[in-house]
Amino acid sequence: MTEKRLLALIAMLIGLIGGLLILVGALDIGRQFNLNLAVSAIIAALLGVAIVLGSLMIYRGKYGSGGLVNIVLGIIVIVLGYGSTTGGILAIISGVLGLVASESGK
Repeated sequence: MTEKRLLALIAMLIGLIGGLLILVGALDIGRQFNLNLAVSAIIAALLGVAIVLGSLMIYRGKYGSGGLVNIVLGIIVIVLGYGSTTGGILAIISGVLGLVASESGK
């Protein structure tokens, strides 16, 4: 296994964990129905799914594109406060590893 594939695998696993943390945070709506809470949960769920898809892009060979997607979405999660901050940090780490994988072995 080359270092490029190993970095891509690690980035995919970290991004998958980060995306799932954000998705689990989106499911924590509670018993009350509040429109603002429902909208933020839907946005957090979409961000979590997009981070998982970005991680899959890294694993499938589009290292740079998936890395940028995860970095941008991780920053959005942290700055806007949707979902888990830990998930956002893991998404950024995943994106950085994806960008490193794109430059390794050249």
